[in-house]
Amino acid sequence: MCDTKILSQRGDTHISVCHKCRTYYIWQQSFVLTFTQNKFFDFLNIIKSNGDELFFSTFPDGEFRLIMKTPYPDIVFSFDEEQWQNFRDALQESYYMNEVYGMLNN
Repeated sequence: MCDTKILSQRGDTHISVCHKCRTYYIWQQSFVLTFTQNKFFDFLNIIKSNGDELFFSTFPDGEFRLIMKTPYPDIVFSFDEEQWQNFRDALQESYYMNEVYGMLNN
């Protein structure tokens, strides 16, 4: 694993970056997503746009959750309302913190 800096932490969502290899990490309770810098910003844009990849569904336990498709049809993510808000807020905050780190390092 790289020497990462935390960009944001909201609820169960932690976002960090390794500036040396330019890898971004999104840590959740049960999964970790890794991105190159360009792919991370592409992912941010998808989340911000609430594009066609997002929809709501009632789960077998009766809970209403947001479903997010991925580029892999067999893999989808689900979030309850609080998890989704934390996820979005952490992504937005990580974008700004990344900009701050960039300005400080230049």
